[in-house]
Amino acid sequence: MLSDHQEVRLFGLRYRTIFVGLTMIGSLIVALMLLGLPSANVTGQTPIAIDEVLSKIHNSWARLLVLSAILGIILTASVLTVFSYFSTTRHLTRIRTTSKAILESLVGGVLTIDMEGRITIINRAASRILELPSKSPYPNLDDLARKHRRLVEVIHLALRQNRYVQDDDVAFVTSRAERLILRTTVSAQVDEHARTVGLVVLVKDVSKIVALEQELRKRDRMVTAGTLAAGVAHEIRNPLSAIELNLRLLRDEVAPLLPDRADLQEYFDVLFAETQRLNRITSSFLQLSRPEELVKVNISIHAPVQRVLRLIESEAKAKNIFFDLDLRATGTQVSGDPTKLEQVCLNLLINSMQSMPNGGRIRVTSSRGASENGGFVDLVVEDQGIGVPPENILRMFDPYFTTRTDGTGLGLAIADRIVTNHGGTILVESTLGAGTSMTVRLPIAETPAPSDGRQ
Repeated sequence: MLSDHQEVRLFGLRYRTIFVGLTMIGSLIVALMLLGLPSANVTGQTPIAIDEVLSKIHNSWARLLVLSAILGIILTASVLTVFSYFSTTRHLTRIRTTSKAILESLVGGVLTIDMEGRITIINRAASRILELPSKSPYPNLDDLARKHRRLVEVIHLALRQNRYVQDDDVAFVTSRAERLILRTTVSAQVDEHARTVGLVVLVKDVSKIVALEQELRKRDRMVTAGTLAAGVAHEIRNPLSAIELNLRLLRDEVAPLLPDRADLQEYFDVLFAETQRLNRITSSFLQLSRPEELVKVNISIHAPVQRVLRLIESEAKAKNIFFDLDLRATGTQVSGDPTKLEQVCLNLLINSMQSMPNGGRIRVTSSRGASENGGFVDLVVEDQGIGVPPENILRMFDPYFTTRTDGTGLGLAIADRIVTNHGGTILVESTLGAGTSMTVRLPIAETPAPSDGRQ
């Protein structure tokens, strides 16, 4: 669409001929007036009026010709003015209509901003993606920054320092609690003389594309990790069983020979504990390589988390960690495997507890929502821990990725696989030094719940 000064320039070009015609009329009138001025050669000569000039033309046809020429020029200029006005108006209307139709048909959002930082155009896609009004008055950059801080930052950089961005991905949480990935491009808007007159901001929702890319990469990693895990678990489990069996035989033979060694039993307890830990790790490897089939029933979203909270309550108190519950999605059911969902809740809560070495509070909330794919329920675990660096957030669910020296990097990977198999997703938001929020989003069950004794 044309800006105001561009429309004025187009209007002026269309009226150039009109200005020429008016100049001719003015020149003729001035010439006739000059005929009535005193003569430069005769001092004191009386001025000659226009009527007297015309009266000197004795032939009526000549007088009529002069009058017709004057009237013809005036009439031509008038007709040309009216015609040009309506022609220019129609032309501008067609340009506006065509430009608006093109902008509104774009899948991506388009914003234009002048050099003073005022938003001049917001198309329908940008209005929908950014949740902004599509008609004037548009918000200023300060109002826009409340929702889209990163977008306003790159706009200011472009306006003040001529620093433009290409395909800058920014996360945005909508008013419907949907997390979007917006890919932004900011470029200069120039006029016909290559002068910068503003900015063009392109915004595209690439959430599904990014999610698909991440899912493909995750599947590739999981396939590789699963193959490796299956081989490692197979090679470790057999010798591990032999080690545990021989340890028991050794203890039964050595203990009676050294009855005065009270510390002997402690040594064997440590060895047995470590073999059990290796057994648990190999079991996790096997679960990662061969995920068990889900046994789905309709259960309350609160049932798995409440059961896990009862199991870890005493351990949490010993670490000076307390839980705040705000479970609002009462009566909401999901179709899922109770045991697997309990494992997800356990992994998330343990992960939060381990991020709070000095104690604190963990807030567990639930809420319902809706999207274009149907209703969903969010189970959110928020801690006051050390937080996660931005570069590690996308790797949190990778197999074997961990920042703890005693971690295996399998807990969150298994939890993510379980939630994905339930048709859900896990969302992560974190601030270093302030804590982490992990949201398990699952689709709401649509059919009545069958009876299940494990609830």
